[in-house]
Amino acid sequence: MKTILASLSLVGAMTMASSAFAAQDYDFVQLNGVVKSEYSDIDEFDLKGFELRGSKSFGSNFFGELRYRDLDDSFSGVDFDESRWNASLGYVIPMSNKVHFDVRANYGDIDVELSNGDESIGFDTKYYGVSGYAHYGLTQDVNLYAGLEYQKLDIDEGDDQKAYHLGATYTFDAVSVGTEYVKYSDSDALSLFVRYSF
Repeated sequence: MKTILASLSLVGAMTMASSAFAAQDYDFVQLNGVVKSEYSDIDEFDLKGFELRGSKSFGSNFFGELRYRDLDDSFSGVDFDESRWNASLGYVIPMSNKVHFDVRANYGDIDVELSNGDESIGFDTKYYGVSGYAHYGLTQDVNLYAGLEYQKLDIDEGDDQKAYHLGATYTFDAVSVGTEYVKYSDSDALSLFVRYSF
């Protein structure tokens, strides 16, 4: 009986200890400024713009997240516009007071267009996929994370996307600042962000 109580106490302590990180990682609104984004086959363009994110936890370790991104650039009279949105349903796996993981099912849309004012080319496709992240509390204020993602695109001529994510946050009470780098199969993006956790 004492062993069972001790085990339950340990699990409870781990869950409570991870709650501070869970609050900043899964209950927030966030504004990203995308300072640099490139596509490998058309690297003349240096896309910039913004991304909005919102996340809310619910139930036992579940959370939902919404993202919307809008980027653009111009080069030699050609405009390059990219917009995308993503909806995720995820589950948090606490491991210790410093480490937790999450897994996510994702669904979204990518819309890319190149235009010179008279003609335009591009694509608009839905996708679905999965992703997983590891979060590490380096200190009480600094959180590091890394993730892997797979996207199945809903177009015959396009390759499926794989990506990795690297990021860090520094927390001032309810407000965090951070940076994130994402590398997809054919593009990448570097952003700075401000997050409000609730």
